[in-house]
Amino acid sequence: MTGVNGTGPVSPCAICVRDFCRSNRMTLATEHPTQIVPIAQLWPVRFSIAPFILLRLRWLQLRRAFPPYGLVILALAVVTAIWLLHLVMLQYHRAVPSFAGGALLIVWGLHQRRDDLHFLLRHVPQARQAIAMEYGVLVLPMLVGLLSVRAWAVAGMLPLVCLAAWLPVFRSGSVRGAWLRRWVPVRLFEWRAFLQNTHPISLLLWVLAFAFCWLPVLPLFLLGIVALTATSSQEQCEPRVMLLATATDGRSLLLTKVRGAVVLIGGLMLPALTAATLFQRGWWWVHVGFGLGMVVMTAYAVVLKYANYHPGARLDANGPNLTIAALFAILPGLSLVPLVMLLTEWPKARANLNAWFHAHHH
Repeated sequence: MTGVNGTGPVSPCAICVRDFCRSNRMTLATEHPTQIVPIAQLWPVRFSIAPFILLRLRWLQLRRAFPPYGLVILALAVVTAIWLLHLVMLQYHRAVPSFAGGALLIVWGLHQRRDDLHFLLRHVPQARQAIAMEYGVLVLPMLVGLLSVRAWAVAGMLPLVCLAAWLPVFRSGSVRGAWLRRWVPVRLFEWRAFLQNTHPISLLLWVLAFAFCWLPVLPLFLLGIVALTATSSQEQCEPRVMLLATATDGRSLLLTKVRGAVVLIGGLMLPALTAATLFQRGWWWVHVGFGLGMVVMTAYAVVLKYANYHPGARLDANGPNLTIAALFAILPGLSLVPLVMLLTEWPKARANLNAWFHAHHH
């Protein structure tokens, strides 16, 4: 698909923006289905809602990814997470500022790793405001939790997270975390890419989780950030030649990838959770449930990737499914939900991989 006057390929994000404009009855500069123009030229009618465009796009993505009952389950999971956050804050009120600080750190890390930032700044009117609105909604559950325990001062600082949209993004083309990458087997290239994209932030979060293991909740919060970031690295599919070089069939490749992911994420979780249990002995069941949830969530991310595998593709549509799995995996005792999701996707992953292993025409 080409752009205006056949100037080059059109990005999928631009196509999504075009479909969004059409669904909202906006005037297009061209009605040809293969012609795309900057969105700034497509907004003469409803320019006032420009700051909400990213929220609208996220909602459309969720509706396309999940049936209605899936959205209801997601809403219930968010409400449950807010309720548990309220209970924890009531019991450990001294740790309330650490929750807000963790939320700010998460948003800053997401902003630094946005792949669509350049596209948004170029094609979306009031792009910074739209990004700020997205970040504000992201921390809304945390804000509700803070207000529920009357932490007015801390809650008043949380909206500052929206200012992250105006912060500069620092990118480096050099190899980062080379000494850590040596510990990761070559066949687990996703984890090497994870270190390349997140080092030294991921290492800092892990060190902080270990250093603050004497606190009740903060270590789990920091470890959860690391695990969620690691699962996002499973969205990029390798070329088929790498698939064939890793294993001889789909079953062995799937087992190799899942086993390697479980060992790595378990190695990340075990030291900090063990130390946290020594300080909070009554929380041992929370730490065990959390650790198992992170392991199951990571394994599910691997299986989901190969269930939808296509050489060289980036599976952005897996994001909502991983979000659902993460919400249940974080809550102790509810890791059974991502486990069921994993078992459901396993036969699909094997069938899809076998098709690519024996597809001689590709």
